[in-house]
Amino acid sequence: MDMVKLKGIAGAVFLIVFLTSGIVFIYNEAGSDTIELIKGYDYISYDWKQMPLFLFLPVMVFFDLFIICMLLLPWRRRISLVMQKLMIPVTVYGIFSFVIGVIISMVISVYPLGTDYYKCDSTSIVSSGSHYAKSKEMCKAREYSIDSEDETQR
Repeated sequence: MDMVKLKGIAGAVFLIVFLTSGIVFIYNEAGSDTIELIKGYDYISYDWKQMPLFLFLPVMVFFDLFIICMLLLPWRRRISLVMQKLMIPVTVYGIFSFVIGVIISMVISVYPLGTDYYKCDSTSIVSSGSHYAKSKEMCKAREYSIDSEDETQR
């Protein structure tokens, strides 16, 4: 096996692992927060960047399948032609999902979060998102319970 082919296979395996782990991470993070918002939980965490990423998941799945098909299946030339024909609609969907995701994020920030929830004070450096609760008392109770957990762990 020559070195160029080996580098191509190693790069494809790296991309498969990277894309698949990204898909799982975005689905677990953005999907659970979106479901909490839809169901109207009492305490939620929300980051506006999660909605465009969540809508971008099908594009990531397409590219993951494209790389897997090009690496594993014996009909590479035929699959390559089909995937190349699908590349334009997938690109259009990717741009469309980004624009629609940003618009939906703005609408979510104004309507459900601005009217039904109170924004809790957050001092987290790790997360860029915000925490919201149905009442100010829930924010204070949650903040107090987190502070008391930190003291007991010391």
